[in-house]
Amino acid sequence: MPKDAKYDQIKKLIVIGQISVYFGLLILTSRHIWVFPAKHFIPLVIIMLIGFLPSLLSRYVPAKARPYVLVANALMIVSVVFTLLQEWALTGVFVLVPVFSLLFLDRTIYLFAACSSFVLNIVLALLTFEDIQSSVKFVTLLDVLTVFLILVFIIYFVVKDIRWRDALEARHLQTILTLSQSVEARDPYTQGHSQRVARIAQMVASKFPDLDPELVYNCGLIHDVGKLSVSDLILLKTGRLTEEEYEAMKSHTVSGAKLCNNLHISGEIVKGVLHHHERFDGKGYPHGLQGEEIPFIARVLCIADSIDAMCSNRSYRKALGMDYVRSELDKCKHTQFDSSIVEIVQELWADIVTYYEPNQPLRGNGA
Repeated sequence: MPKDAKYDQIKKLIVIGQISVYFGLLILTSRHIWVFPAKHFIPLVIIMLIGFLPSLLSRYVPAKARPYVLVANALMIVSVVFTLLQEWALTGVFVLVPVFSLLFLDRTIYLFAACSSFVLNIVLALLTFEDIQSSVKFVTLLDVLTVFLILVFIIYFVVKDIRWRDALEARHLQTILTLSQSVEARDPYTQGHSQRVARIAQMVASKFPDLDPELVYNCGLIHDVGKLSVSDLILLKTGRLTEEEYEAMKSHTVSGAKLCNNLHISGEIVKGVLHHHERFDGKGYPHGLQGEEIPFIARVLCIADSIDAMCSNRSYRKALGMDYVRSELDKCKHTQFDSSIVEIVQELWADIVTYYEPNQPLRGNGA
């Protein structure tokens, strides 16, 4: 990352810190005026108004040291506020420094912030509250530090878990996009098929609270991934398939599900890949599931896949007219399709038609 870009990131964090301090100042001022007068109020206001502004000088510090400058600035603000107010309850504010340091997404910086806050918490508490009996001070300090350590520990592992899941999700998405591109690269006539199926399925899924539209979209992108295992002689054949060839083509659902399982892709997506050619009347494949035995995501993909197949050119016929396709959907509800999904598709028909207007990209022969 260029040096200027790195400093721009630091400036964003300075702004975040400054806003946080001003928010704290607002709360302190409200409390001072309407609840209970704060000790050393005017010096506190001055310190908090200055806030993170000294950190702007971090431009003149080596890039690796800049995060530590911001953490030190945060420690300074918290320490001064705690020392001037002299309230035991405020020992909890020291945990704000490790929280702030999480914005750097760096374990070393977080460790530095947590350890520094912990030490300063102890030292300032012991120095500030000299008039309290030693036994009371010890017990109170022990309680406060115990809570501090628990919070720091929990915050770190919660954030670490979230980042791990985000990274895993990003890898899965990249895998899905790569698989989708691999399938369509084998047959130029199917280019765009998976994306159109994904978009139609996503639109339909958005009308059902039990479905995650984004997950359905991702499933649509790779619903035909099993075709990677189908021979080019069959996949690229220009005429109608023989019965034997058709049986080989049908195997793409099982092959696709196995591939997704091996790549640890979401179980819901695997269900969609495996069962998107099942029929509501039980005459589909690979398992001949019937009615609600078919996973909901697969029922949605089935109708989206069929729409694109009918609306696209094939080697043995031209794309069918949109009015004809719509009537076929109505005719096949209760047999091939779930009638509740057909009703939603009919409601969304005006939006679906836009994918197949003359000014849209060339349509393939999706299967």
